[in-house]
Amino acid sequence: MNRFRQRLARLAIVVVIVSFFSFILLDAAPGDRAVQKAGLNATPEVVDEIREELGLNGNLVARYGRWVGDAAQGDLGDSLVSGRSTSSLIRTALPKTLELMVLAQIMALGVSVPAAIYAARHQGGLVDRITSAIAFGLLALPAFVLGIYLSFLFAVKWDLLPAVATDIPGFNDDPIENLRQMFLPSVTLATGLVAAYLRLLRSDLLDTLQQDFVLLAEARGFTERRIMWRYAFRPASLSLLTAIGLNTGGLIGGALIIELLFAIPGMGRLAITAIFSEDYVVLQGVVLLFSVGFVAVNFIVDALYAVVDPRIRHGAR
Repeated sequence: MNRFRQRLARLAIVVVIVSFFSFILLDAAPGDRAVQKAGLNATPEVVDEIREELGLNGNLVARYGRWVGDAAQGDLGDSLVSGRSTSSLIRTALPKTLELMVLAQIMALGVSVPAAIYAARHQGGLVDRITSAIAFGLLALPAFVLGIYLSFLFAVKWDLLPAVATDIPGFNDDPIENLRQMFLPSVTLATGLVAAYLRLLRSDLLDTLQQDFVLLAEARGFTERRIMWRYAFRPASLSLLTAIGLNTGGLIGGALIIELLFAIPGMGRLAITAIFSEDYVVLQGVVLLFSVGFVAVNFIVDALYAVVDPRIRHGAR
């Protein structure tokens, strides 16, 4: 319990730091937000009223405290361009980005885990050599290049899947069409993860299979399947859990690029649009959300260590 409280305290500190730097991002942005929202022909009185309305008066600490209070209630300000609330823009775009990231993780784990287990059980075999070669090749292939090739083959040449996903239906509304449009972007984003997860898990499995407790299980006559799943996979998956948490940041950046490539109206397009239109309020909200989400995912992964490996849980007492 003490260990959990310590983790929670560290999480709170990191969130405060992340939120502060997200606030600084907007505070250091060029130009005057009040003038930008009021218009170039606005009178000084109108600009002062808007500046007061936006909370731009006062010192940095006071403005940060006011902004944090509003953000905690879901108020991330209004877009300087469209006038819509940043929260509503994020609510529209976020589900598509989250679906893309979740599908990519599911695909990556669904391919890499069985392949790594088979390769570790047949070390040095044909499948092991082939998967290792493919993994090295995929790590050297940029995701956007793969996405272009996949779009050309499946959308242009064979006309099997859409090249763009500008009008994705909700999963509850039309799951088949939803997955059909999200398939190519998800595969593109998952490819690099497959290579990384496969090599990492295979290496850890090979090391774990040489441990004394595994050799003891073999001596007791346990089946190979039971040894792999009950005794070898769980301790070997700790590094995989770490990689999943750390790759969340890479997934966020990769998702932004993939969204632009396949014209997905997600957080990537929202962020790029905010950058080019100098809509720093929206950009600030996007950065804050992704930063806090990344910290939260790594906190969850850290907490899962004790679930996967009881030795960590018992050692924490």
